[in-house]
Amino acid sequence: MRKGFGILCLLLVLFSLGTGYPAPARAQNERLVLAFYYAWYDQNTWQKPLSDQPAQPYASADPAAIERHVSWAKGAGIDGFVQSWYGPWTQNNQTETNFAALLDIAARYRFSAAVDLELTSPFIHSEADVVTALRHLLTVHAAHPAYLRVGGRPVIFFWRQQRYPLATWQAIRQQVDPDRQSIWIAEGTDLSYLGVFDGNHLYSVAWDPAPEGVLTRWGRRVRDWSARNGRFAYWVATVMPGYDDRVTGRADAFVRDRAGGEYYRRCWQGAVSSGADWVIITSFNEWMEGTQIEPSVGYGDFYLNLTRELAGAYRTAQIPPTPISSPTPPPTASPPPSEGGATSPSAAGQRIPFSPTPSVTPTPT
Repeated sequence: MRKGFGILCLLLVLFSLGTGYPAPARAQNERLVLAFYYAWYDQNTWQKPLSDQPAQPYASADPAAIERHVSWAKGAGIDGFVQSWYGPWTQNNQTETNFAALLDIAARYRFSAAVDLELTSPFIHSEADVVTALRHLLTVHAAHPAYLRVGGRPVIFFWRQQRYPLATWQAIRQQVDPDRQSIWIAEGTDLSYLGVFDGNHLYSVAWDPAPEGVLTRWGRRVRDWSARNGRFAYWVATVMPGYDDRVTGRADAFVRDRAGGEYYRRCWQGAVSSGADWVIITSFNEWMEGTQIEPSVGYGDFYLNLTRELAGAYRTAQIPPTPISSPTPPPTASPPPSEGGATSPSAAGQRIPFSPTPSVTPTPT
């Protein structure tokens, strides 16, 4: 008996050391804070005329860079990354290899990671390709102890699921997840997709100068859909520090001024007032659209510190209307932000991914 008790104590001590053990399971009602993460950068990226630069330039395939990002995010109160993913094909596709590395590193930090399946991926051309990608995701990546699970179910975000009609998605889900053992989060303003998906988010709200109103309205719409259809749907509120996609050369490129952190704060206020189940940050490191909170030359670690404050307040449903002991206001990144004139959702969030081969210039989706 004493021997058995001693072994049990030893196991408990080892478990308490934490590092290297599986990430904790997420409760169904836990207020998660997630962040979109991009893993397609190389050193050539930082030669572009971006509105700001990372404090430490990096290549996404560098394990030290991934570990640094996970450590920073964990310290800022973020529960997990949602990485843009092109699918399981490994040739010229670093989103797959880098995601596998992210999972291994995340496990050591008791951090989580999930994918944002890009339906505009250069490797996805058909319904069959979507099925192949999802089967790989659910049987390989979702089995990893660091993969994000809520209530025991792996979470998958989708980008541009509108590429396929609802009937196609019904057929896809019947093939890969007929018993709804995973949680699928759609993106955009067409809530009819909730007929197949389990929740909804808006990738960007930067087109509106009053994001708290946008989030409150959309939270209500998702709740109304649930009430009408008698089925719960997750409402995932998007928070953004600002927006600046001028480097992309888009005809409708614009800037949403960060206002010294005030725009970010207003987004979090909207997340609380909308009753968000989870919050997702756009983004940890989307440098081409200037939505990053990663430490930078222009802002230092201001946005990581602000995220820590606001994430904690969200979890207790208390977002202060004015800064409380705010860090020193960040310097303005170069070139200085100016207010943009976007008026519709289509003007923002049109992500420009980097080519699957690091040395090639990125092309617009």
